[in-house]
Amino acid sequence: MNSISRECCILCGGDIEELHVFSDFPIYMGVSTRPKSEDLHQDMSFAECIHCGCVQLAELVPLEILYANGHNAAIGKTWETHHIEFHKFIKKYAKGTIMEIGGGNLILARNLEKQDSVDKIIVHDFNSYGSIESNKIIFKSSTGNTLNSEDKVDMIVHSHLIEHLYNPISDLRQASSLLPMGGHMALAAPLIDAMLVDKFTNAMNFEHSYMLTYKMIEQILSECGFRIVDKKNFSPHVTFIVSEKIGSLSPVKSKYNNSSEILNNFILHHQEEVTKIQNQMASENEKAFIFGAHIFTQFLLGFGLQEDLFLNVLDNDPAKIGNRLYGTSLQVESPKILKDFENPVVVLKAAMYTEEIKKDILENINPNTRFIL
Repeated sequence: MNSISRECCILCGGDIEELHVFSDFPIYMGVSTRPKSEDLHQDMSFAECIHCGCVQLAELVPLEILYANGHNAAIGKTWETHHIEFHKFIKKYAKGTIMEIGGGNLILARNLEKQDSVDKIIVHDFNSYGSIESNKIIFKSSTGNTLNSEDKVDMIVHSHLIEHLYNPISDLRQASSLLPMGGHMALAAPLIDAMLVDKFTNAMNFEHSYMLTYKMIEQILSECGFRIVDKKNFSPHVTFIVSEKIGSLSPVKSKYNNSSEILNNFILHHQEEVTKIQNQMASENEKAFIFGAHIFTQFLLGFGLQEDLFLNVLDNDPAKIGNRLYGTSLQVESPKILKDFENPVVVLKAAMYTEEIKKDILENINPNTRFIL
């Protein structure tokens, strides 16, 4: 597989220098039904812009390979609340023809179609995760970052998309061309810097290829001719924004001088955590489980956690059960399997979802479960 080299900074065009490399990292944060020998790997190389300080990946996976299979089922109370709150936030701006970019789960589109003010929702994504039973929703399969110029729309929305864009400024400028002056672009986005500060392993990876911050969102939007007219923090790690297209303006230029320090602290923390986990598990008489058939587990293994310490990887997504976590030999089981064990041990480091998952297991599956958090 040929990777794509990021020749310069995505924000300012400056030179980038390597900070840290995870060698031979699995490219897909999901599951597979194929032999492990067919899994693809690539060095995940973190770099820093020597001019503005933006931390980003230096080598990228081609989009058609990275998103060949969908994996975002958006399962759980946190995601459910997120979708409800994001729709409430943008509802008063939604009218006419709306384009949603990256909305393959169709959750937002189904909420928007209920509004009388909305005539049509055009959804662009690589994959669709559900059937469309609406005259208002049109799904268009994307094979890249290009949008159809004939799709003139009144509003553009995207949820957890901006952090996936390899060239966010040029991509959102293209999207902006579909909007009239005064048209709105609404977005929900993770604050990657805040996630890394809190040591979340789903923060940066092949899909989230740069350390997105709130200042950076402001900069990107201003570079694309938008000004922010409304904002709300869903959580310390996720922000909601509505911006208005006003045309040319003086872009906001920022520096991100503490980004490399944030990354270094994240790396040192997890190197120490893996040592602690393995020392703690050495005192156990039987193998344990690890939660998350996703990047959570892949990252811990990438930091050196031994795969053979675990019986299975657990996940709440029914579509993953019985498959194999990509890049590993671990089979995926439902947490319900914990009912069969007297005092099961679970390594649970699932970022902002940790407490939700722990509560569910203790209250609904096995109250004797012991967690390594």
